[in-house]
Amino acid sequence: MALIKTPRLKRPPNELKKDDYLEGRQKNDLSTLSNEELIERYCDIEQQFQFMKGAILLELRNRFPSNIEFGNWVKSVSALCADGHQTLNRYMHFANYFKDKDSTGISLTACYEISAPVNEDVADKVYKYALNKNLSVADIKAKIKEEKKLLPILEINSEEHDQESFTEADHDTIKKEELMPREDVSEFVKLSFSQMFSLYLKMKPLECLNYV
Repeated sequence: MALIKTPRLKRPPNELKKDDYLEGRQKNDLSTLSNEELIERYCDIEQQFQFMKGAILLELRNRFPSNIEFGNWVKSVSALCADGHQTLNRYMHFANYFKDKDSTGISLTACYEISAPVNEDVADKVYKYALNKNLSVADIKAKIKEEKKLLPILEINSEEHDQESFTEADHDTIKKEELMPREDVSEFVKLSFSQMFSLYLKMKPLECLNYV
């Protein structure tokens, strides 16, 4: 049996409304949907569900003066502790990064990868790369790894290149840039000394002859 391809979320999770699906259930219209449409609705609801959890947690966090106090309070709330510390953080990072972004064609797991704090330095580039493409999580991780490798090169060339305006062609060009090979430097030095010595002989021939 062939697997059904995961559909693309058509709207940002923050734009999905509660009544979008509750009304559908009340009208009992699920039977009128195709398999692909049912899977799309399933994925939409799951992403909306986790986004809203993250948004709620962010609002709660804003009500505490520090992460430590917020964390201690969370430990006292059984409903929050049930999800686990790492899961709660993942929800919050997801909601914070995608609060004003479209997530069409980006799976929930890929959204977590992009919004993770450890990937903050390359998140925007990876997000633009992934949008509308329905890529696998493996593809997203590979892109993150590629962009992170480029960071030192971008920093070194920051005075000559605007990092935000880099294209893939710019990246390829920088990768190919090399220092002058040693043999070329050697020939250059030999030629320079030869020219200088010839000039010296022309200017002071008698003094030079005394050293021969």
